[in-house]
Amino acid sequence: MSYLKLYVLLLLFASTVSYAGSEALEKVKFQLQWKHQFEFAGFYAAKEKGYYKDAGLDVEFVEYDKETNILKEVLYGRAHYGVLYSSIIADYLNNEPVVFLANFFKQSPLVLVTQKGISSPADLKGKVVMGVSDDIQNITLLSMLSKFDVKLKDLTTVQATFNNDDFINKKVDAMAVFTTNETYELNKKGIKYNILDPLVYGLKYYDVNLFTSKSELQNHPQRVKGFRDASIKGWEYALSHKEEMIDLILEKYNTQNKTKDALRFEARLIEQIMLPNVYPIGSIDIQRVKSIAENLVQSGFISGPKDKNLEALIYDYKKTLLVLTESEKKYISEKNYIHMCVDPAWMPFEKIENSHHTGIGKDFVEIAHQALGLEIRLVPTSSWSESIAFAKERKCDIFSITAPTKSGLEYMRFTSPYLEVPLVIATQLDKPSVISVDSLENKKVAVVKEYALKEIIKEKYKNLEIVEVESLEEGLKKVQEGKVYGVADSSISIGTFFQSGKYLNLKISASFDEKLPLGFAIRNDDAELFNLFQKVVDNISKEQKHSILSNWFAIKNEKGFDYDLLIKLSLTGVLVLLIILYRQYTVDKINKELQRKMQEELLKSNNQTKMIFHQSKLISMGEMLENIAHQWRQPLAQINSAVLIIDDMLYEKKIKNINIEEKLLEIESLTSYMSKTIDDFKNFLNKEKEKEHFNLSELIERSVYIVKGTLKANNIEISWDCNQDILCYGYQNELQQVLVVILNNAKDVFIARNISNPKIEICIQNDDGHCKISICDNAGGIEDAFIDKIFEPYFTTKHKSQGTGLGLYISKMIIEESMNGELNVSTSKKGTCFYITMKENHG
Repeated sequence: MSYLKLYVLLLLFASTVSYAGSEALEKVKFQLQWKHQFEFAGFYAAKEKGYYKDAGLDVEFVEYDKETNILKEVLYGRAHYGVLYSSIIADYLNNEPVVFLANFFKQSPLVLVTQKGISSPADLKGKVVMGVSDDIQNITLLSMLSKFDVKLKDLTTVQATFNNDDFINKKVDAMAVFTTNETYELNKKGIKYNILDPLVYGLKYYDVNLFTSKSELQNHPQRVKGFRDASIKGWEYALSHKEEMIDLILEKYNTQNKTKDALRFEARLIEQIMLPNVYPIGSIDIQRVKSIAENLVQSGFISGPKDKNLEALIYDYKKTLLVLTESEKKYISEKNYIHMCVDPAWMPFEKIENSHHTGIGKDFVEIAHQALGLEIRLVPTSSWSESIAFAKERKCDIFSITAPTKSGLEYMRFTSPYLEVPLVIATQLDKPSVISVDSLENKKVAVVKEYALKEIIKEKYKNLEIVEVESLEEGLKKVQEGKVYGVADSSISIGTFFQSGKYLNLKISASFDEKLPLGFAIRNDDAELFNLFQKVVDNISKEQKHSILSNWFAIKNEKGFDYDLLIKLSLTGVLVLLIILYRQYTVDKINKELQRKMQEELLKSNNQTKMIFHQSKLISMGEMLENIAHQWRQPLAQINSAVLIIDDMLYEKKIKNINIEEKLLEIESLTSYMSKTIDDFKNFLNKEKEKEHFNLSELIERSVYIVKGTLKANNIEISWDCNQDILCYGYQNELQQVLVVILNNAKDVFIARNISNPKIEICIQNDDGHCKISICDNAGGIEDAFIDKIFEPYFTTKHKSQGTGLGLYISKMIIEESMNGELNVSTSKKGTCFYITMKENHG
């Protein structure tokens, strides 16, 4: 089999499996420990950037109010997760069934601000202090006072008013505040004060501690892991995109009516107390927990056993065991073993070989066996139809890997899927590829008897005529013989047969909209057994799935295959395929259709003003961009999936190569850029979009990174003076598109003219509050006859295969119409310079 076909097969495998559960989101409530503010920005990021959704979760944030008992909200099931102070440690020692999932603030921001004459906790005796009580939430302040032998009875305490007026008016001598919040207002008003910080006196307490209940962990271990991981990922994003998160809070979460400056102040201090360069975000130090516990004991907040194992409080994210009830344990001990039927010929999912079960399904069965300690005995059958007959006769208790069907519900119950795979149709090579199965009229398609796909086709694709076969191999042979138009099955199982080299005259020509959900099936008269296997599915980790899929997707060849060569071919092939997909699925169709529509607009607008013509062009372009976006998504997703699989393969084989890793990162960056390109162009006329502050130097670096591979390949030197931090205001993604267009144009001219020592120079400056960028090359300049036309639509000096002449036209509209700036050009015999000016620098 040729390397090209092998590569395509690898890519097919890489792009066809997804983890189940991505569509049906579980609703969970998350109890916050205060009102909405930057303190919870990481959690907002996890929701808004889709990290919770990726974990299968639809998260609702619940704000704190004075009647809220956060601990009880979670333990009583009114909320699934919550954040608390270090009091969570005391709760555990007091025998509350809590689980400490992650810590985000390595230092507590709770301090006392005092009037200028008070410089030590000892000075507070006899003073009026606001917001300090014997509540455990004040443990940090109480511990600090205790070090100086100051007790609550030594103070005149008043309830917190949650504003600074009494302190400003000197009605109180001290008050409890969070350095991330109240001190901003004091600073803004020029109020003088001292800070008494427990940290200065050696009291290192955690804050913003993510926790849940033991029952949540026991019943939903994967949900717990998913929520924790997504929250950590959210905080990583939030700290790297503080301005974006501030804008998000102002737009959607600003119940306290904070100003942008106040949120910036809070964000800056929060990053300092999270210490992300010292501690991994979300990490919990057991020694710190023990130290906090000792302080809690000494302060008298612990009524339970003081020597309780604190390690049992902390969630072990590396290993979560299946937790069984006493009833389930009894069932397993009495049952001893169960019988299993499988599909004897459905690789790579499963087959029976020499009386043994093998395949992906076998690996998931092994997970169940290890988790339950239940022997699972194979019942040999000769076909899937026979396996179904045995299940109806109760000769087998489970199916290892199958999709739910209506007919199957008469004798089986189906667990949640642990995999989802795309469904496709394979045909002879001379048959045209189609975008949708709906377009195939009156075609005979082979389907394995009793497969779930048969029901899908009968219900939704009445345009197809089903021809039943006993096995996928029989169906493929019928396609080769011309007895049927195609055979329908999962892309993975068809791809496995393609790998054998027996079906070189076949190809995949169409894909279904649906994916095939695969999981266990359990006899429907045994509820206990079903609950056990459902619990197994819920507990299967992403790491376990990765391991299984990587094992089967690292293509095996009985004749022996050079694995290193496969990786090299794959890496090269991804880049090649990126270009092929881009050209095949977008350029030709875009050019023809866009030109047709634009020409229609030109004909219609002969007697109209230039403004009306201009608007018409934009409408046409918007329509086409919608179509382009639809066509780009799938191939780009496939490419990214291929990168992930290759990355896993390298990891599994313990192959470390800096050049390969850089190329993988470059591919991910390119595909991410391409994915955003259409959305950015599509949205640039949207009047409801919002501008944002961004660092111009960082944007230049990201833009250069997008094209650095092709510049390096053509020995083009690029330099940029981006040492100064210039904060600009506008649509940074759209500006990046413009920069990439200009850089690519320069590259094309260098190549076309075979310029020696090609160079591009980028400079930025802040001129009287305006952000300015200049991009200059030494490619010999633009001819005088063309200089006035370069921003016109469809004007290009390139061959039609290299461009459409829309890049600079759209770039000028982005800068001048969308961003209220200017895009100009100057040229000389030496080269060309483009000048971008953004006139707005504030929100």
